[in-house]
Amino acid sequence: MLRFLGFRILQLIPIVIFASIGVFLMIHLVPGDPVLTVTGLEASAEQMARVREELGFNRSLPVQYFDWVGRVLSGDLGNSLVSQKPVTELIVDRMPATIQLTIATMIIGLALGIPFGLLAASRKGSWVDKTVAGYSSFSLAVPTFVVGIVFILVFGVTLEWLPTASDYIPVWEDPGGAFKATIGPAFTLGFFVSGVIARFVRASMIEVLGLDYIRTGRAKGVNEAKLVYKHAFRAASLPTLTVVGIQFGTFLGGSLVTESVFNYPGIGRLILKAILSRDFVVVQGSVLVVVVIFTLVNLATDVLYSFLNPRIRAGNSG
Repeated sequence: MLRFLGFRILQLIPIVIFASIGVFLMIHLVPGDPVLTVTGLEASAEQMARVREELGFNRSLPVQYFDWVGRVLSGDLGNSLVSQKPVTELIVDRMPATIQLTIATMIIGLALGIPFGLLAASRKGSWVDKTVAGYSSFSLAVPTFVVGIVFILVFGVTLEWLPTASDYIPVWEDPGGAFKATIGPAFTLGFFVSGVIARFVRASMIEVLGLDYIRTGRAKGVNEAKLVYKHAFRAASLPTLTVVGIQFGTFLGGSLVTESVFNYPGIGRLILKAILSRDFVVVQGSVLVVVVIFTLVNLATDVLYSFLNPRIRAGNSG
């Protein structure tokens, strides 16, 4: 296991390096002058030159990149050009909200997706299977901002059961308030995730249900429900685990659109506000943190997958 873990960590290093180069170039090569964010449009040429020198923008891109990487490795992501607050502090403030939203999203996605996928696989070709296929296609096709707006119109404006804008309330401080504040964006994202999971569970289950040991079990008269929900699902859950890990890592990085629709104070909304205000230091630091989180969650998923399936571990470690 240690050999496999070391092999996977070595694979992540070039990914993070290329991602850091991409993030750095993406921010520095877009049109516009970020110095104007600090000085304002009325600043003189002398004032802009002084700020550009203070921020190090008058140096070459390679020098700026290695200087930035050096500071990142020491834990310094820089200060926001707008609020002057450390980017690390801004990310730490928003991360609990995003973690709570991600967990709620995955609970909804799994609670809907797994039963739908099992039902569709166990009744392959029936109207149940076709209904689940339609649900899955619909959840993947409808943009999340449309689902979010409909949710707000129905439950916030018409029925007035929930607030039209969400705020972060820790679940351990006020479970009822946290539920009302989180259910809107969590359902919006969970609706999409449930379609993905239902589709993978169905495909995996159909494959497993066609294996010899399942047919042997049926021939011996083993209860069909026991075969499907105990033996087959246990084997079919391994490929689904990878999908769940990817979705979990994706939403831990925030959801720009959904968090903005619900005015939810997570990482996604922080990045969107920074983009709109051209606060490139916040965008740069936040996106890099999101990339690192995503790669680490994928690493954890791979390790868990290989732990449950030793054949994968043996194959990947060479």
